[in-house]
Amino acid sequence: MGHAVMTHAPNQATVNYNALPAFVQEVFDDYMEQADNARTNHDYRQAMTCAALTAGITLPADGEIALCACPNCWNCGHIFNANDPDAHPFGQSDGYNLGRIQCPNCTDAHRATDEQ
Repeated sequence: MGHAVMTHAPNQATVNYNALPAFVQEVFDDYMEQADNARTNHDYRQAMTCAALTAGITLPADGEIALCACPNCWNCGHIFNANDPDAHPFGQSDGYNLGRIQCPNCTDAHRATDEQ
């Protein structure tokens, strides 16, 4: 009889940032800041990959994740596919690589406006 092998590979499509231990949140934040300020596509992709692995989320095929930036609820914490068609980008993020994006749940519950 064969034995199943369990890996520690991430397999979740979304993760709750607030449920992560504080030290994991700090490392995740550092990688997201690196992605936000990356000067090359290679550095951006590398930081995104490291952020996803740190959070335990499956990196989407397009290689981008986001932490919900909902201005209407201060404790959402969803880490999700930044290009999810049900997510909502809003506002300006000039000079940075990462946009302000609401997760699909917040978009449905209380869609942000560009003024927020």
